[in-house]
Amino acid sequence: MAQAVRDPGCYFEDGNIVLSAHSESQNRDILFRLHRSVLANHSVVFGDMFSMPPPATVPQYDGTPLVTMAGDDADVLRELVRFLYDSDYFSTVLNADDFPLKLLEPCKLANKYQIDWIPRKAAERLTKSWPNTVGGWLGISEEERTRLSRQIEMDVVGADASEPHWDDHAFQPRQLPEPVSSILLARECDAVGVLPLAFLDLLQRLPEPHPLNQYAEYAKKVEIQLLPANDWPRLLHARERMGSWFAEYSYPPSIVSHSKATACAGEGTRCEAAIYRTWLGLANSLASSGNILQVSSSSLVRSSDRLGICSDCKHKLEREIIAVQGAFLKSLDYFFATP
Repeated sequence: MAQAVRDPGCYFEDGNIVLSAHSESQNRDILFRLHRSVLANHSVVFGDMFSMPPPATVPQYDGTPLVTMAGDDADVLRELVRFLYDSDYFSTVLNADDFPLKLLEPCKLANKYQIDWIPRKAAERLTKSWPNTVGGWLGISEEERTRLSRQIEMDVVGADASEPHWDDHAFQPRQLPEPVSSILLARECDAVGVLPLAFLDLLQRLPEPHPLNQYAEYAKKVEIQLLPANDWPRLLHARERMGSWFAEYSYPPSIVSHSKATACAGEGTRCEAAIYRTWLGLANSLASSGNILQVSSSSLVRSSDRLGICSDCKHKLEREIIAVQGAFLKSLDYFFATP
């Protein structure tokens, strides 16, 4: 193993404690010279450690007490130390698109040393990033369709110099955080409300890759390899529960109720046909992606206009779809067997 080296960014000459941790990526020990007061101010564990009388003999480095951080990776410790010393850096990581992956390992270390504000901030950011209403899901789905449409246009037509650069952050539609790292971070920082939402998004990203599938590239992402083995059966069972739930709970209701048989053609059969066709579209959405929150009720009902549905049945159908989508969202914990 190579000789231990000082970390260039986290070795303060006026520090009064040196922490040593092994870096797997560099295969050497890294030394961090820090301030006891900073560590104790953020960490209950360090506060208790520094309040105890020092042992008779203490290892020294550079005239300063040396503590070996057994089991801690130096690269993760470096991130944690930077969070403690630089609030702007922490904010940058917290607001990054891939913040769940960047915060996962530091949060584990923060929990180990009881630095509670880091997992708390991570939980707040994670919870805010995942929609927990039907309207929130529909908004995200619409913006992701916009993103895909722009990408296809740029690939086929080419970028126009007069148009905005869609890779600029200011012009990008919102997108959900990566689901697997979100699941792992949610468990680490106790943001359990995120779990069923992230599992739902993961479920729709896992169809067989296809050139026209907007999620085709997702199967190649490294994060997918991080999903614990016991979560794969969870996804399979969720699909089964969703299918059973949809068949039992939301079979097309008898909403064709007219005061007069002449209210619609064929004594209501035209409206019934439109209702069943719309419900079939909802069933197809569930079968293909495991998610009926991707298309708004108004979009689903719009196609029924061509079949001559009357306005009364149309409004009832739209309300019924909204109710079913709301019930679906409330049932996610059951589908995915999450707390």
